[in-house]
Amino acid sequence: MRTLEILRRRVEITGSIGLLLLVGCVSQEAKTKAVEQRLTTGVPLQSTPTQVLSYLESQRIEHSPYQRDAMKGNSIKAAIREKSGWNVVRTDYGIVFTFDDHDHLTHVDVQPWYTGP
Repeated sequence: MRTLEILRRRVEITGSIGLLLLVGCVSQEAKTKAVEQRLTTGVPLQSTPTQVLSYLESQRIEHSPYQRDAMKGNSIKAAIREKSGWNVVRTDYGIVFTFDDHDHLTHVDVQPWYTGP
């Protein structure tokens, strides 16, 4: 009887941890999409590098200069850093704005970066 109770409790704990992890993943995906939506609203596709840089400056988002690279493609890289100091694991965002040969924005890629102990 005692063994059955211990086993049931372990299953409950394992299930609770799994649920928390699942909710955390879904929540993080939603946050990443929200960051992407905010950026594409501020700088729609077909924007110029100057427009992207102006937006990033106005939002105080760290960024590289416009980089022309025949091999890797033209791009601007940026980072949004989480301001809260209360999280054990901090989530920052790496962003790559990709441009075509005519200097028009073709894609915005947002990836979460996790930092912590």
